[in-house]
Order: sequence, then C-alpha cells, then structure tokens
Amino acid sequence: MAFRVLQISDTHLSIRYDHFAANVEAVRRHVVAAAPDLVVNTGDLCMDGAGDAADLDLAADWHASLGAPVRAVPGNHDVGDIAAIRPDQLVDDARLAAWRTRFGGDFWAMDVEDWRLVGLDAMLFGSGHAEEERQYAFLAHAAATDRRLALFLHKPLFIEREDEGPRGYWTVKPAPRARLFAAIGAADLGLVASGHLHIARARPIDGVDHVWGPSAAFVCGPIQEDLGGERVIGLAEHVFAGREVVSRFVRPEGVADTPLDPVHDEIYPRTAEPETVA
Repeated sequence: MAFRVLQISDTHLSIRYDHFAANVEAVRRHVVAAAPDLVVNTGDLCMDGAGDAADLDLAADWHASLGAPVRAVPGNHDVGDIAAIRPDQLVDDARLAAWRTRFGGDFWAMDVEDWRLVGLDAMLFGSGHAEEERQYAFLAHAAATDRRLALFLHKPLFIEREDEGPRGYWTVKPAPRARLFAAIGAADLGLVASGHLHIARARPIDGVDHVWGPSAAFVCGPIQEDLGGERVIGLAEHVFAGREVVSRFVRPEGVADTPLDPVHDEIYPRTAEPETVA
C-alpha cells in the first residue's frame, strides 16, 4: 500500500506582508483537496519567525488548516542561522524552544512502508550549538536500520556533488555535510528532499534522488545566481511503495511565479551580511 507525502516549502507566512498570500492560499487549497497521508514542510514556514514569534503562531495555524498530518523542519527564517551568515539571528535556545513549542521536534523520524523518513534541522549544522551534536547522534541511531532512508531538510546538502566546496548561503557547509554522511554510514539512502532555493529540481546523484522542493510563495529573479532547475511555484509529491519512491512536481491551480526581487529590500532590509537572499 503506497504512502503519499506532499512536500511544501518556503511558505514564508507573515503577519506583516501579504505579497505572496495568493500563492500560499492556492497551495493550501490544493493540499486540502489532495488529502495526502502526510505533509512535510521543508522550512522557512515564516517570513521572520526568527525575529517575531507571531509569524510562528500564524504558521502553526496555517498548517493546522491543511486537514492532514504535518511534520516540518525549520529554515533560516524560522530559527536563525549560523554566525557566518546571520550574526544578528543566531540559532539559540530561545529560537529552538519557540519552534518546538509550536511544531514539535526540529529533527524527527517516522517509518512508512519500507522507509524511514528523517527530518533534520539544517540550521544546526555548523552552528556549534549543543543540539548539533545531539542531532548527529540522533541521525546515526535513525540510520541504523534495514529500511531505506529519506531525509527532509531545509538547505540542500550540495548543488552538484557530495565533495564540492562551500556554496555560501545556498547549501550545508562541507564540514557538517561530511559529518552527516559519516553519521548515515552504510545505510541505504534513497531520497534527500530539501527547499531553501525556491527552485524545482529532481536529479539522481550517486544513486540517491535529490529533490529540491519549489517555494509555495515566491521565486527569485536575477537576485539569485543560476543554480539550475526551474524557478516556479508549486510543491513536490513523493509516493513511497515498498522500497521505491516516485517523486513529481505539482503546480496548483491559481499560482503565479511571483518574483521576490521588486520587494526584496522592503521585506529583507539590507544587513551587514549580503548572503541573506531567500
């Protein structure tokens, strides 16, 4: 019996800005009508949950309206980031507690079919926070299984290959990436599903399906470097059956590929760190 997961990402819900509300509402309607077995949001649920907990409250209410079980992992706009990227919004105890109060664990595991779905807090990687070590231990324990592994996290692990160098704001840094793969060990990794880039791309790399889930809110224009894939609004569907998974992108009725660029400086005022884009 197949298990169907709808992956939404980068909803960027906000109490202050409604520039992208029509897209997010169209995605919500689609999810409600589709009635999946599980919804996974791969981060940036909020526009500024790391700065204002009211955005987290809004996101919690929005996800409760989907009519399906929901799991989520945080993005940089939900719990902050590492010092090299957002020294003014670091991942810390208060931000993690605010997330966990509303959404449960920021890393988690659940078994479906012959798979173990593992959600990871990408914002802990390279943070130096004590929870980073606990997450590596958690991942090693979760990977000690005969089931296939599917990872869900906000930032992609890499753009083109596992051993590539740093890609700035866009991916997990090389050192924590190496530790992540070491924690997985010999486990049968079959899927890595991420968000963050506001790009739809599905590509098998070294026998693993790497799926970038598109944003439910906005796309980036020239403000973002060319990373491949399609800059479209939508979501990803993953159907798990036995030890197989089939992934596809879905474009809900009523969405438009609304660009961030014209309102970027209004929503994200320039800081000392120019890497903060989406």
